[in-house]
Amino acid sequence: MGIIKAASGAVGGVLADQWREMYVCESMPEDVLAQRGTKRVSENSANTKGDENVISDGSLILVNEGQCAIVVELGKCIGVYSAPGENVFHSQKSGSIFSGGGLKGIGRQAAERIGFGGDVAVHQFVMYVDIKEKMNNPFSLSVPLSLVNKATGLEYLSTVNMSGVFSYRITDPEVYYKKICGNSTGTVTKASVQGQLVAELRSAAVAALDKLCGGGLEPSELPQHTEEICAAVSACMTEKWVSLRGFSVVSMAIESLSLQAQDKQVFQEAERAKMLTQPDMAAATLVAAQADAMGAAAHNPAGAGAMVGAALFTGAANPAASGTPAQQNNIFLQKDSSKPTLWRCRCGSMNTTNFCEKCGQKRP
Repeated sequence: MGIIKAASGAVGGVLADQWREMYVCESMPEDVLAQRGTKRVSENSANTKGDENVISDGSLILVNEGQCAIVVELGKCIGVYSAPGENVFHSQKSGSIFSGGGLKGIGRQAAERIGFGGDVAVHQFVMYVDIKEKMNNPFSLSVPLSLVNKATGLEYLSTVNMSGVFSYRITDPEVYYKKICGNSTGTVTKASVQGQLVAELRSAAVAALDKLCGGGLEPSELPQHTEEICAAVSACMTEKWVSLRGFSVVSMAIESLSLQAQDKQVFQEAERAKMLTQPDMAAATLVAAQADAMGAAAHNPAGAGAMVGAALFTGAANPAASGTPAQQNNIFLQKDSSKPTLWRCRCGSMNTTNFCEKCGQKRP
């Protein structure tokens, strides 16, 4: 009974798989790298009982612009179709009377299936790969870099923050399938490789920046070399990715390239210290600091204390500096007829009356 059932199943299966099919793949979303193709079967089709994993000889594989179709048979890539349009598939393992296989081919396939219990002895499917440019892949890196300030001679191991976007595309679909995609049962997205790509991009950026800084690069010169950095990183990544994964970098753009705040401060302080070693610059810096302090004292809302501060800067509160005799150190800080005169007694207290409220000393 088992042999009869196997023979019946083998003959029925072979006959059902004689129909030629058309394999298609609808447009893939931007985040999809590859997905399996499907048979086109309408409601009027008689090809409804064929095995899902058998592609009959003479079947058509439809390839859209920006796509590439890979046919896998028994785990091995046997065909890569990158030309847009209809591509005819040929296979000796799944012959068809509609493509010249003849009745002998049906008998051979049936006999082979009986040996497998009536089941099909071949496994085939179509994997579609998106070969369009995959854009808008963001990256954000922090790269250690030795920079130099030629004016001060300071060489400092800094951290450069770099961010931007890059794009890539699959230029060798067969390598991509063999080394990345594999025997995928569904859809493969960019997320499956994105982390690895960004990590390797960081390594390439470190190498490119080290090479760029070989002659001694100043922090202020970094933004001037963005194009050079992009070209070096793209070349390095393409050389590596093509052989490993079938990818190529199409474009790269750096949106931001700068030092970390603390590293930038180190260089600024070094420049300031260098500047103060020059007498003229040191004197100018001191004068500017005194002017700022006087302005701050004049605008201090602390009342009398502010006026005392201003007087100290002008020398009015210092008898030796102002030429006022020691016995005349009662200082007038306000002379406005519309307001009481504010004066300071030798005891240090501030008064507006004719006599000092603390020691009784008469106002001069």
